[in-house]
Amino acid sequence: MIYVNNCGHDSHHPKPCNIEHKQGVPDYLILLIKQESWIYLNGEKHTVAPNSLICFPPNTYIHYGCDMIGYNDDWIHFLPDEQESSSVRDLLPPLCQILQPYNFHRLSEYVRMLSDIFHGHSCHREKSIDAFLHIFLYALQDELATAFGDSSVQKYYPAFSGLRTQVYNNPANNWSVPALADSLALSLSYFQHLYKQFFDCSCQQDIINARLELAKFYLTGSNMNIRSLSDFCGYDNELHFMRQFKKFVGMTPTEYRRKHAPIGTHAKSPVAH
Repeated sequence: MIYVNNCGHDSHHPKPCNIEHKQGVPDYLILLIKQESWIYLNGEKHTVAPNSLICFPPNTYIHYGCDMIGYNDDWIHFLPDEQESSSVRDLLPPLCQILQPYNFHRLSEYVRMLSDIFHGHSCHREKSIDAFLHIFLYALQDELATAFGDSSVQKYYPAFSGLRTQVYNNPANNWSVPALADSLALSLSYFQHLYKQFFDCSCQQDIINARLELAKFYLTGSNMNIRSLSDFCGYDNELHFMRQFKKFVGMTPTEYRRKHAPIGTHAKSPVAH
């Protein structure tokens, strides 16, 4: 059994952050870093590019941060029991190294689902967490080893991955699919074809998804009114936001807030991990 002690998805820090654990933490820590940041490894400071992953073993010095507003990451604290200890070590990536998984966003989506299970109340919660973390570790191995057979396609992936991270970090921007294609010097049709191949959805749908994820984040963690939230998430008018939210989420923003917002919550606060 692998036990998850804590985890989080899209942990936004509204201020520059500087996180240090001089004695380390008592479990394994995996960080999926979505914003340019820095980290100390073996006493040296390194720049960390977006879409990077780092795994720390227990009781290891950890020091990382970001000098800009908006640092964002996913994170998992976990520890196997004695029976699983050996097999989990075989699944782990190289420790204390900055890694670039091939499809970073696939891994981030797994963390989102794991976080939902962890913070839920299923009667099978522990077994589900154990199974899902195994799935994540198997997927991580695949992403560190996988490459498309067609090298002419593979060469575009880092640029597409970085572009997608920009969209998810700044969903309220006035994103234009033709302009994004131009930024990579690709025809619109080829850009859309590659985007669908890489991420299993269209670029336009991904822009919508990014805005709706931002809206859900603030609906459950702030008292921002719907009109202000629609503008904050990049919508020209409140009605368009409400219609799109209902279409893709299955309920209105107000219904979502009532269903998901913790009682007494006023604002999302970053978690030091």
